[in-house]
Order: sequence, then structure tokens, then C-alpha cells
Amino acid sequence: MNPELSAAYQVCRSVARRAGSNFAWVEWLLPAPQRRGMQALYAFARRCDDLADARQPLSLRREALARWRQALAAALAGHPTDPILCALADTVTRFVVPTHLLWRIVDGVEMDLNHTGFSTYGELRRYCEHVASAVGLACLAIWGCRDEEAILPAADCGVAFQLTNILRDLKEDAQHGRVYLPRDELARFGTAPIDFLGWSAPAGLKALVQFECRRAAGLFEAGRRTEAFLDPAPRRVFHLMWSTYRALLARIERDPAVVLRQRVRLPRVVKAWLLVRALGTPAPATRSASGWIDPLHRPS
Repeated sequence: MNPELSAAYQVCRSVARRAGSNFAWVEWLLPAPQRRGMQALYAFARRCDDLADARQPLSLRREALARWRQALAAALAGHPTDPILCALADTVTRFVVPTHLLWRIVDGVEMDLNHTGFSTYGELRRYCEHVASAVGLACLAIWGCRDEEAILPAADCGVAFQLTNILRDLKEDAQHGRVYLPRDELARFGTAPIDFLGWSAPAGLKALVQFECRRAAGLFEAGRRTEAFLDPAPRRVFHLMWSTYRALLARIERDPAVVLRQRVRLPRVVKAWLLVRALGTPAPATRSASGWIDPLHRPS
């Protein structure tokens, strides 16, 4: 690896570490080449999100995203002008990552720039597939998975992750004028975006969150099949990410109103417990009546 490319990957590594995301504490489980590829993919997705979330007028953010599109096209054509895109282009070549997935990620960010909400779950799912499932499918390539049967469960898993994020960030997003839950489902449960801004949840909002949790739980179960198609190292990473997000959802399932009081996080002891489980060969999750044992739950 030449010095320029090595420095580009180092930039990506720094981006991943600074972000403090769940990814940053699991990527060390991978072999070095896959780890670098994941860091490049993460840094790319992080930059896309940052362009959309920048504290600038909407017109300037759109211009910045348009320039990023041009830079991505140049990088994929062999002429990178940004260290993150330099590492990403090498990752695409090295692991044969389908480039349409990268464009989907950018398209998903543009959906956020033009956000007006979603009328139906079908529209919401399409958004989730762009901003989350596309990332997961790119991970499959980096992990060496070429089995087409892994595509649908991996896509479902990405939607489950994103729905969990949406529920976790319900209040924060509403404060910024973003409402992701479908309008027809808000109407069905007799709730409105203003309900997301309070400290206590009306009955309708609790019922809505419980409904979305059940949907996400089903997607988690469908997405769990992905690990059957993975080699041991990426299987551990997938299992740990899956378990972490499933535990976050379990916290919301147990107390739907928690999303209005605080940002849902997992205690370090729970993260450590999940890590220990992931280090072994992943086995099917122990099942309860709801299909999942919440590591935060202490039966009375």
C-alpha cells in the first residue's frame, strides 16, 4: 500500500474513532483488510450524514452534496480528490463493492435534505433501505459474502436498525422538524408530531411506539438469518451489532415513553455482556415469549 493510500485509510480510521459510534467498538474483531474497508465505508457514510446535518442554509447543503456526488464519481473513475474517497475507491476495487449501493446512500441523504415526512410505511421502508440497508449490503461485499440469499435478510436487518434509530431519536428529530413515522399510522393511533415534544406519552403515542417496536422486532428476527452466510470474523461483528441494536429496541419495548425522557443507551456492563457472547460462535438467541431476552430486564 503506497503512503498516500495508507494516509487515506488513516483518515477514515480517525473519523470512525472520533464518532464514538457502535461500529467503532466492534470493527477490531475483523481482519485488518476488512477492518480498513469498513472504516472507509463508515467514514463515507459519516461524511454524507454530516453534509445533510451541517448548520448551514438548505441551499448550501444541497450545493455541498452535489459537489460530493461529483467527487464520488471522480473517485470511482480513478481520480479521487478526497482522502475518504481515495480509501473508499480502493475498498470498492479490493472487495468488489457494488457502486450502486454508494449512490443509494447519497440518495438517502438527499431524502433527508428534502424531508417532508412519509405517508406510508412503504415510503419509510424505501428511505431506510437507502440510508441503512445499502450500508449493510456494502458490508456483505467487504466481508466476502457473495450469496444472493443473504441480500433480503441483510436488507431487513438494515431497516430494523434504522427503525430502532428513529424510535430512539423520536423527540430529538421532532425538535428539528423531522418526523419519520408514517402519517397514516400516526392518524391510526390518534397521535400527532406535537406529542413527541412532551415529557409524558399519551396513550396513543405509547400504542404507536409499541406497534413500531413489534414491526422492528419482526425485521430483527428476519435479519438474523444474515449471519448464517458469513465467515466467523464478520459473523461476530454482525452478531454484536445485531445484539446491540436489538437490546436498544428491547429497552424501548419495555417502556415506550422512555424515548421522550432521555436518549436510550446501553450501560457498559450490558455492552460487555454482549461482546462476550459475540466472541464465541454465535448461536440463535435464547427465546422468550417475545422472541428475545432483554439484557436490561430483571424479572421481579
